[in-house]
Amino acid sequence: MELIVAEKPKVAYTIAKAIGGEMAQKSHGKVRYYEITKDGHEYAVAPAVGHLFNLAEKKVSRTYPVFDVEWKPAYQISKFSYYTRDYTETLQMLGKKADRVTVACDYDIEGSLIGYNVYRFCYGGENGGRMKFSSLVQSELSDSFENREGSIDFNNAFAGEARHVLDWYYGINLSRALMTALKKAGGFRTMSIGRVQGPALDILARREREIAAFVPQDYWEVRIWLKGTEFLHEVGRFMEEPAAEAAYGKIAKGMGATIEDVEKKEVEAWAYPPFDLTSLQLEAYSTFGFPPALTLSLAQTLYEGSLISYPRTSSQKLPAKLGLARIIDKLSANPDYSAHAKILLEKKWFRPREGRKEDPAHPAIHPTGMQPGKLGEQEKKLYDLIARRFLSCFAPPAKIAVTKVKARAGGEGFDANGSQIVEKGWIEFYPYYKNKEKMIAPFTNGENTPIEDKKKDKKQTKPPNRYSPASIISELEKKHLGTKATRSGIVDTLFKRGYAEGRSIEVTPFGMGAWDVLNKFAPKILDEQLTRKLEDEMEAVVAGKLGKDVVIQEGKEMLMQILDDFKRNEDKIGKELLGSVKQTEAESAKAMCPKCGKPLRVIRMKTGSQFVGCTGYPECRNAYPLPRMGYASLIEKKCKECGGPMAKIRGKGRSYEMCLVVNCKSKANWGKKKAEKEKAEEGAKKTETKTKEKKPRKKAAPKKRKVAKKETEAA
Repeated sequence: MELIVAEKPKVAYTIAKAIGGEMAQKSHGKVRYYEITKDGHEYAVAPAVGHLFNLAEKKVSRTYPVFDVEWKPAYQISKFSYYTRDYTETLQMLGKKADRVTVACDYDIEGSLIGYNVYRFCYGGENGGRMKFSSLVQSELSDSFENREGSIDFNNAFAGEARHVLDWYYGINLSRALMTALKKAGGFRTMSIGRVQGPALDILARREREIAAFVPQDYWEVRIWLKGTEFLHEVGRFMEEPAAEAAYGKIAKGMGATIEDVEKKEVEAWAYPPFDLTSLQLEAYSTFGFPPALTLSLAQTLYEGSLISYPRTSSQKLPAKLGLARIIDKLSANPDYSAHAKILLEKKWFRPREGRKEDPAHPAIHPTGMQPGKLGEQEKKLYDLIARRFLSCFAPPAKIAVTKVKARAGGEGFDANGSQIVEKGWIEFYPYYKNKEKMIAPFTNGENTPIEDKKKDKKQTKPPNRYSPASIISELEKKHLGTKATRSGIVDTLFKRGYAEGRSIEVTPFGMGAWDVLNKFAPKILDEQLTRKLEDEMEAVVAGKLGKDVVIQEGKEMLMQILDDFKRNEDKIGKELLGSVKQTEAESAKAMCPKCGKPLRVIRMKTGSQFVGCTGYPECRNAYPLPRMGYASLIEKKCKECGGPMAKIRGKGRSYEMCLVVNCKSKANWGKKKAEKEKAEEGAKKTETKTKEKKPRKKAAPKKRKVAKKETEAA
């Protein structure tokens, strides 16, 4: 019997169905798996649920440093992973019967490690194989099964193991070091820092310092209007007001301005490349406001539903072997995309516009052509973004007319620029295109036209922009820190620990305090070069150029040096952290817990959800739910109805205040208007349906119309 290991239950069924043959569904505990007989061979397709085995100390301790770890079933390590027990035991039962194990988990270092751990801990033999695929469509899975490799991908698995071990070493030891120092100083707060989390905090904190140190400078701009078109003085910014005033004084309304030069040219604007994970997260954030972790979660759901290809890719390539014309043809059967897909088919436009980024394991994210069933609102939006981006890649470039006009008045030069889309090309295929046209009046060389208006504005230079949750992930990718699968989780951890907050990420006073302490006493924790070196070495493991043990040992030695520095300064670190904690609690005490009197705080999850929890956790478990949409912050007000704590919710285009107490009278009318509207709409639809179904005959028309009228009035 050959055991085929899938990463998730839903994927196991999809793979089993693709293999074909005589299939029977079986159960072991609460886990479903599939037995298949095909061509005289027996197979069992069974699922994991992500990582079934994790690292843990061999002997539990509270001190640091600690390096004596082992792999154990996840359910034995954490009560939150107890649900994995049935899956582990099912695979152990099947592993004992198996003559061979084939890993059919996602083809990346995490999926390979999941399969490798099942291979060695549930099977224990040496006969293994690997299925490689980038989408869960039946044809690709069937081909992957028929052409599965004769051994599992050990290099990927070893790189995954090295990453897990180093992340455990750094995360546990550095976090314990911080909390131990704080505890010795007489304080307590859940803190963490890690191998990539440290450099990520450093990037944000340095930007915060740049903003704080920024001194705005005054500058002036001088403008005139000709034929309703705005012209800016050729100097651009005047850094001295007298110079701006002198230029402004030389022009007047009604004065003639001479057009000195009109330059017109047509440029081509090529389509955006297909999505890799980072560009998808950036686009989904700017278009829909989806946090990066939510985008990844939605994309994973679409992938498991066979609607898109594997999302954790860094590729912007669409190789011909994917059957691009076939995918476009399938999309033409979908009413949402049929018009554009048919244009591509008629014109035989099958060569995509690609980007520079490559991934040896997977192509760019693309739709499979499978018809979506019922999708949630967010899933539907993300699928539409991916599908339209894919179709637009095959369309011709847009043509944009660019116009530059130079004018002179009172001896001063002025410039105006305009752009207009002449041929939409791919832009017609991609409604999420954001660049706007700038219209400009027609001008000719030598023309003299009166000044309609003039203006002198005083402005100030602006500090650097703060990072958004999406742009910081892009920055981490540029610096080669973390992986495409882990970056969003790292950023979310900074939020959970209270180091950062906001859609425009601001490092909190507590986050800045922690950064200051680390920067002063243990700067290597924040060193991006150290982390990047380890990332490069783990890629060398994937390529088979370096052994996992070499990388783990080198990372361990680096960590020992960091911890030695930390130990020497433990007292100083603890005192400074305690001061930062007290200052933060004093500043953030806008809402107090009615049960224990300690400050409340907003806690944001990687899925995009948020709630209010007590800083006295785990002793005090008081918590309040918050709306999923919008950015929540606590305010000092108390509810007029019940005296409970309150929060302000800021969303797109509106903000409001709400009491946190669930059953407060202030929420008595919440949702009623919406429910009444939905009820009315539902009644109107039923009336319309009944009227259509009971279309009146000519003789009975008056009677039937009365019935329809009564039903309409009732609705």
